[in-house]
Amino acid sequence: TSTATVSIVVTDVNDNNPTFDLTLGTNFTVQEEKANLFVGQVNATDPDDGVNGQVYYRIVNYPDLFVITANGSIYTRRPLDRELRNHYSIVVEASDGAVDPRKTTLMVSVQVLDIDDNSPVFSQQDYVVNVPENSLVGTVVLKLTAVDADLFSNITYRIKTESARQLFSLNRITGELALLQTLDFESLAAMGVEASFTFQVEAVDQGGVMPPGQATVTVHITDMNDFSPIFSKDLYKGLVAPNAVKGTVITTVFAKDQDPPGTPASFVRYRVDMEKSLYSGNIFDVETETGRVITKVNLSEEPSVTFK
Repeated sequence: TSTATVSIVVTDVNDNNPTFDLTLGTNFTVQEEKANLFVGQVNATDPDDGVNGQVYYRIVNYPDLFVITANGSIYTRRPLDRELRNHYSIVVEASDGAVDPRKTTLMVSVQVLDIDDNSPVFSQQDYVVNVPENSLVGTVVLKLTAVDADLFSNITYRIKTESARQLFSLNRITGELALLQTLDFESLAAMGVEASFTFQVEAVDQGGVMPPGQATVTVHITDMNDFSPIFSKDLYKGLVAPNAVKGTVITTVFAKDQDPPGTPASFVRYRVDMEKSLYSGNIFDVETETGRVITKVNLSEEPSVTFK
């Protein structure tokens, strides 16, 4: 017999997938509005030898938002906006260095944390409301609303224009705008003051650092029909021929209304009171706009007859 020593070398083949270490966790958080922030770290190993066991990482579905380093550390590539999206499910791929690499994926959850980066925004930039004159003090003329896209905002309201605070109150919690005094249309017109008020309001996030939201409020004081027309005389007299034809002008009545000129309430129109002048009203008439008293029919009356 004879003996010899034989050395057998077992060569590696790429027969293992990279395996993620799940003990590191897959639920991460990151603050919004900053780039290059650390999100979290993953780790994968491959028991194969040489290049077959070298692990490389890649972000599969959000490569424009997140980047992963060679050691598995994930960072934000650019600032995130929680108000646009507050959660991401990122697919991380681990592959080995073989010519035909084996791959494994892992889903990690990223929650975007809020910071105060939004000002309150009113439901309208311009509010316009009509308020009847002589409305009672305390009358609510408008309800303002504003929202803040940030979490846990505490919005309060205030009037920014100093002069408007003398006329209106604004509930800091509810946003209700109310009258502090009675406003008379005729008094404002007599003073040469426009019967409308335009002022600025603000919505403030009490716990935040962003500037207040702003809006413009315009309140128009509308005229009410405060006055009755007043005739220039208590009694008008006129003469007409006993046989006057239809349409003959006998006299003209005139009444004036103290409501502001040009408003509908200031226009005076005339008519015969048929209940009090049942007979005369069938013979005489008054023109609606001019006040001219005319014959309604061709007359055939006795001289010196008096009609009222």
